[in-house]
Amino acid sequence: MKTRGNGYWDKRSMERMAEYHRSADATVQTVNKAYEKAQQDIAAETQKIFDKFAKDGKLSTEEARKILNEPISKAEWNEIKAKIKDIKDPKIKRQMLNRLNAPAYAARITRLEALKENTYLQSKIIADAEIRETTTGFAQTINDAYYRMMYDVHRGLGVGFEFAAMPASTVELILKNPWSGKHFSQRVWDNTDTLASQISEVITAGFMSGTGTRKMIQDLAERMGVGKFAASRLIRTETTYMANAAEMESYKESEVDEYMFLATLDMRTSPQCQEQDKKAYKVKDAKPGVNMPPMHVFCRSTTRAYFGPQTLKNIQRRARNPITGKNELVPANMAYLEWRKKYSNAG
Repeated sequence: MKTRGNGYWDKRSMERMAEYHRSADATVQTVNKAYEKAQQDIAAETQKIFDKFAKDGKLSTEEARKILNEPISKAEWNEIKAKIKDIKDPKIKRQMLNRLNAPAYAARITRLEALKENTYLQSKIIADAEIRETTTGFAQTINDAYYRMMYDVHRGLGVGFEFAAMPASTVELILKNPWSGKHFSQRVWDNTDTLASQISEVITAGFMSGTGTRKMIQDLAERMGVGKFAASRLIRTETTYMANAAEMESYKESEVDEYMFLATLDMRTSPQCQEQDKKAYKVKDAKPGVNMPPMHVFCRSTTRAYFGPQTLKNIQRRARNPITGKNELVPANMAYLEWRKKYSNAG
């Protein structure tokens, strides 16, 4: 087998984590579009009121109070309810249908109530898109991390051995693990609840203070910006967890008993990660937030396999061809897809 220095393994681990976060960038961009679409819808609903009732783009406090407390027509309410079709998740769709078809709204709904309910609906359209996109992205990260770590071990040591494919049940376990105290989907739900509440306050305060649409839409954009930031923070933190959890499964399959914590050392490195850097732990004892990344939100740290004498002996044993008695060699330039087809049970 080839002998590689620590610098080689550190570099490859850092490069893998950077790749996972580049994939997360695409997810963030897709989720941002959902926020922007919701912002446009809420702004348009607000603008309708000013266009219909305001003189010179402004309303007095008395005018605003009167207009907001007036009932809207059934047709206007049905237009808002029709937006539920944009939700794809059956559970979220059913929840919104139950909410907007509540008996309290059967006879009369004021313009202010309609604005608030539309805002809440838009927040759940965001949640639907965010949960869907992140779940897909995280599942891909889990699979990529499992196989890419194995690929680097084979190429780095110059030997190959057959290994089990990542079981779908293991992917599900990693996805469903509330490692931070809450499942990521619940955090999305909570974040969008907060967003809806804050935007409703912006709209109400905007009307009652007599400010025009320009200021209100600026405030709306600021609140949406906060929502986008919360989404990005969640996606990037969870990406670090998903990738590291998957690589732990790869270590187990490779009979790697220990791993080393690797902090991304720069001006942004947290004290927690600086403290953990280069410390070795048993794979069986790995615990996110304790001795395995992420240690905090926006954590970029990762791990690498610790190749002790027994681990190298195990790998060499598995790489030995039972017929020829010689090691299966993996050239450094062997393409990923060629390698995966040859050694993974999944092909």
